[in-house]
Amino acid sequence: MEISKFENGIVFEVTVGLFDQKSKKQEISTVDALQTITRYVIDHCGGGTITTGNGVYTHEDGTVVVEPSIIIKIVGAKFEDIGNLVEDIKIFLNQESVLVEMSGKSYCFVE
Repeated sequence: MEISKFENGIVFEVTVGLFDQKSKKQEISTVDALQTITRYVIDHCGGGTITTGNGVYTHEDGTVVVEPSIIIKIVGAKFEDIGNLVEDIKIFLNQESVLVEMSGKSYCFVE
């Protein structure tokens, strides 16, 4: 097993909450959201790693919210592809915003 052939590239992490921006509750089940977002990730970026988690934040009125979320990690995608992916997710889940993080990393796929 050789792990010395690292490449330098960009890794994107996209985090989206599952609460609808108008109703402030989850309108699409986590299972349905995962299925659709998986299709979007394949169509726009060729693949990625998709996990679930919880986002936690406080509204201006002091209300604390724990929101089910989907986290997507994608290695080596183009900016345009990430933009198109995020736009599709925003429309599908009726989101005001989606968090996109980008970092330069060294990575390799061990075969």
